[in-house]
Amino acid sequence: MAEKGVARLSLRLNLQNEQHSRVYRVLSSLNRDIHKSENQFIINAVDFYISSFDRDEILKPAAAGKPQYITADDLEEIRREMESSLKDELIRLLGSAITGSPASGRREIRADPVMEENIGEVNPFAAEAANRWG
Repeated sequence: MAEKGVARLSLRLNLQNEQHSRVYRVLSSLNRDIHKSENQFIINAVDFYISSFDRDEILKPAAAGKPQYITADDLEEIRREMESSLKDELIRLLGSAITGSPASGRREIRADPVMEENIGEVNPFAAEAANRWG
C-alpha cells in the first residue's frame, strides 16, 4: 500500500555510460557521517542543479504549440534585420565621410555659408547624395 504524501521515482543507471558509472560510484561510496541518506543527497543535488536555471528553461511551456527553438524563418528574419541595419549604418558613415561631417546622429547636410565656416567646404553634390542615402 502506498504511503500518503510520498511520491516514488525510479533511477536507472547504465554502468556502460561513463557519467552514469561516475554517479553510481559516488552514490555507493557516500560518506555516511556527512550524508545519512542517498535519497536526500540526490534531492539536494537535483535541487541545486534546478536552482541554477531560469524557471522557463527547465519547465514545459505553459502555452501549447509555443516553440522552444529558433526556426529557419526566424533566422532569416534576423539576418534581414541585421543586413538592413548594417546597410543603413554603412550608408550613414559613408555619407559622413564624403561630406566631412561627424557621423553621430542623422542630420540634414546643407551647403550654406554658416555650415561651411564650421566644418569646412561642403560639396553640394555630396551633401545631396548623403541626404538621399539616409
